[in-house]
Amino acid sequence: MNNKMNRENIVSIQSQVFDGFCGNNVASFVLRRRGHVPKILNTVQYYSKYKHKGVETKHDEMKTILSEFKAEMASLSSNDNNNIHFLTGYIKTKECVEAVINSILELKNAKTKKKCDHMNGKMKATKEKKENENGHTICYHGSDTIPYNDHCIDNSEKYCVENLINLNFFWLCDPVLGDNGKLYVDKDVVQSYKSCIPFVDIITPNQFELELLCDMKISSENDVMKCILFLLNKGIKLVIVTSVHYLFDTDHLYLYVGFLNNKKVVSFKYKIFRFHFHVCGCGDLFASLLLSFILRHRGNILLIISKVLNILHNVIKNSLTWEELKIIENQDIIASDGLCDNLIKEEPVCVS
Repeated sequence: MNNKMNRENIVSIQSQVFDGFCGNNVASFVLRRRGHVPKILNTVQYYSKYKHKGVETKHDEMKTILSEFKAEMASLSSNDNNNIHFLTGYIKTKECVEAVINSILELKNAKTKKKCDHMNGKMKATKEKKENENGHTICYHGSDTIPYNDHCIDNSEKYCVENLINLNFFWLCDPVLGDNGKLYVDKDVVQSYKSCIPFVDIITPNQFELELLCDMKISSENDVMKCILFLLNKGIKLVIVTSVHYLFDTDHLYLYVGFLNNKKVVSFKYKIFRFHFHVCGCGDLFASLLLSFILRHRGNILLIISKVLNILHNVIKNSLTWEELKIIENQDIIASDGLCDNLIKEEPVCVS
């Protein structure tokens, strides 16, 4: 392997079904169709999304696989270009959630330490070179040695995602807890997710999951903004609430995105046509596309979300006569740049 090339390590930890499309059935196809080579860890192997009969991966089995991955990454310590990206979805038990969290944090700490050691050594060498050349000392401020731009962006950067998160290592967490008032996981999993919030880079809850994570019932836009602010203050870099529905508008869903700009919350919303079509896998498709667009397209996060929503809208529209998302039949749309129709434009949200 050429050590000068970036190696992309996408780890998708989600459910898998024998029949149908959800979890890793969606993520593995979407990511591969868009040119990625993901590493797949199935948290469960069920018959279908409706029939939860099958095999559930135990936490020690998950730890074994993730430990091997950590060892592999450690063996490549001489290569600073091994980027790691976690995509997590349905994880049923508290023990499994904690096994995943611990593995992610251990890898992140190792990656950060290695990068900081490398940067400090590089800065020291540069400093010594300058001293030798000029005969005086150059003072380096602490921010100069930070390996990635971890300060809040300003408007001139046009909300570039690379200024919001560290693209060398990030965790995109889709906290699959439930929907429409119904839990999909063990009750104590909710608390495990609450404890890991400070370590998540991007989170994509639906309305019910947002309510669970923030202990707040959502009935207005102001409630959504309170929850987004709560999560940002906990340390999450990018909050995307994928679907909020209001009683006053049954024809639309609303997606909200929030992040920090000069220590102030910046938030936008997207008004999405609501198909009265209930099918599992839409959130998995959204998260997989979001990850791919962040890695391959980068740039303005608002435009990225518009493109992802455009693809999602077209896939759902083309699946209305089925009981499943027609993933295979819409693979060309899934692999596209998301510009095939009019984009849904974001609207600024006032933050009080």
